[in-house]
Amino acid sequence: MAIAVVALTCQSGFAQELMDSVSLDESKIVAAIAPYSDEMRQAILDVAQYPQALVKLARTQARSSQAFQDAVGDYPRDTQDKFYQTARFPEIDSQLVKLGKDKKPQAESIVKEAPDGVQPAMMDVYSNHFEQLARIDKLYQASQSAFDRVTARYTPQIKDDFKKVIASPDVMNLLTDNIDLAVSLGESYKSDPKGVVAYLDSLNERLNLQNANVLADYKKAVETDPTLRDEMEKAGTEFAQQYDEQSDVPPVMNNNYYGSAPYPYWFGYPYWYGTAMWYPMPYYYNTGFYYGANGGVVVFGLPSFAYANWFFGSGYHRYPGLYRYYNNYYNVHRTNLINNNVYRGFNTVARDHFSHVDPMHGQAMRIDTDRTKSTSFSTPGSSGTAIRQPVSGRQFNNSNFSHYNANAYHGMTWQHMQSGGFHGGMSGSFHGGMSGGMHGRR
Repeated sequence: MAIAVVALTCQSGFAQELMDSVSLDESKIVAAIAPYSDEMRQAILDVAQYPQALVKLARTQARSSQAFQDAVGDYPRDTQDKFYQTARFPEIDSQLVKLGKDKKPQAESIVKEAPDGVQPAMMDVYSNHFEQLARIDKLYQASQSAFDRVTARYTPQIKDDFKKVIASPDVMNLLTDNIDLAVSLGESYKSDPKGVVAYLDSLNERLNLQNANVLADYKKAVETDPTLRDEMEKAGTEFAQQYDEQSDVPPVMNNNYYGSAPYPYWFGYPYWYGTAMWYPMPYYYNTGFYYGANGGVVVFGLPSFAYANWFFGSGYHRYPGLYRYYNNYYNVHRTNLINNNVYRGFNTVARDHFSHVDPMHGQAMRIDTDRTKSTSFSTPGSSGTAIRQPVSGRQFNNSNFSHYNANAYHGMTWQHMQSGGFHGGMSGSFHGGMSGGMHGRR
């Protein structure tokens, strides 16, 4: 692996040495870890010291996710979705299985512990597919038993750290999909724990500030530019209706509908998702805005990887003002568009789009910053590859890091928004969904 020298200023001498010696991909995993909460960062550093356990748990997940698909794969997709939604609440599933079948009044009482939007799915699975529900519960318990065996020899603190990481499956996938980088991270932490922690703390603060500024700029632009806001709303509606026929339009925030529980690591997220989505949410949340209780537009982030793939693949022709804003954003942030920004999913597609050469003319196309007509400029050294196609629910792009934070909105919506709007911005903890690896159908 080629070594890339990373020139970064930090207070810790070891942290400087660490960043000077790691590869480009290793610097990306450090940047990927930094935005999480202090507690989660510490858990990541602890479990990264035990790569053998991570590999064993990943193998367990591969078997359990395949077994889950074997159990539900013959059902229509809408029924499979009910199984996936139900699987997000294994404790409730276990209660239903222990209750036994054909006890609807008692089952309804148990299911009330789940979010409102999940309860009908759970009752349907209980009432009509009880045998499969029991089978899935058995699979989950077997996976948990395997976890206990793998971590039995570790201290209670380390075992608890593994539980925290698995409870955030996007984090677990980050480590297992990039196990060589996780090993390097663990070794660095063993060498100088204080230096690594100090560096991650500093990077967390810097990223939070940078991301807050990016969001503030975007919100201000939407508030002051009626054309930009109109196009953002229209594009969001078109995207949501095209990829989710049941999506509410206009999108109104409802904290209680889905809840914050992810799809369980042992079973993976639905295979039909075009990008990694461990935390289910209405498809329109990929747009980065919603309508508050008073009907006002609330912008909570840049769009996701899924939306960006659609927009830059086919939608941008119809929204020149929005396209122009994204072009300006790319020009300002191009030097750190991937490594040092929370909106990595959007950034990846924006970079690929704006940096590509038009194979017919040897030029990259963009919208001129002063006019809405198309113009062109030369981009020496760019490769003449085609612009991405829109996201497909039947395909999965598993290039490492490319849509990290494709699902970043868990941390920026469910945790920080109420029905009236956005509160607090970034707290340092978010769930991004790494691409590839242990998920769904195999």
